Amino acid sequence: MPQRTMDRTLKGMGKTRVALLLAYDGRALSGWQVQPKDRTVQGLLEEALGSLAKVRIRITGAGRTDAGVSAWGQVAHADLPEEFSIPHDRLARILNTRLPPEIRVIESRSVPESFHARHSATGKIYKYSFRLLPETLTRHPLADPFSGPLHADFDLERAAEASRAFIGRHDFRHFSVASSCPEDPVRSITGLFWEPVPAGLSLWITGPGFLHRMVRMIGGILKEVGEGRRSSAEIASLLRPGSPPPFRPITPLPPEGLALVRVLYGHRDPFDPRFQS
Repeated sequence: MPQRTMDRTLKGMGKTRVALLLAYDGRALSGWQVQPKDRTVQGLLEEALGSLAKVRIRITGAGRTDAGVSAWGQVAHADLPEEFSIPHDRLARILNTRLPPEIRVIESRSVPESFHARHSATGKIYKYSFRLLPETLTRHPLADPFSGPLHADFDLERAAEASRAFIGRHDFRHFSVASSCPEDPVRSITGLFWEPVPAGLSLWITGPGFLHRMVRMIGGILKEVGEGRRSSAEIASLLRPGSPPPFRPITPLPPEGLALVRVLYGHRDPFDPRFQS
């Protein structure tokens, strides 16, 4: 983007707010958050939107997906200058001509300034997709690239039973990255279930908010339980406040199998037809 465009900001200017519904293939991207030398979802969106607005634009997402993680229904908002001439409901189509093919704006809508992509959210739905494989394979040549491997002797009943320990409000500090864990690591899981699908399994997890790598680490320990490599009793120990007994590090699931499916806003959802005027 030309430097003169980047030098202008919205400070002191009238503005209107737009919400964007996004889908992206995260495998070749370095996550959501802007990074100086890497291709990120936020960075590419800000560059495309700034080139249209002729002013520096800051985009706020509902959450930060990690490098390699994809999204079916990420939500973001941005403030645009009042004189921005493109109707907000047509912005998605035009932005897509300026974005790389791995990122697409599904829908764009005007929203009140009180709407905030992150703070207005009431929950998120994630899905991890597994491809069932025989013991002789570590990867199938025709496997969905948005999936992680799981051997066919995986004990689904055992993993599903262990999953119940996560439901509710717990201290998830041991299911996150220590260097980025907040002072308050307590989070709530409102739903966690396994869905058999052709040649695989899907693990669905819902909750108001998640710590860094929390979903992938929950899935990682449940995978080990189903494989018989961990005891389900270890989960309860790790969820108790304070320091647990010594335990083997939890290996997070590979990022390519994880997708943010939907961000929930209740009656404030700008993309739910029931709440559109």
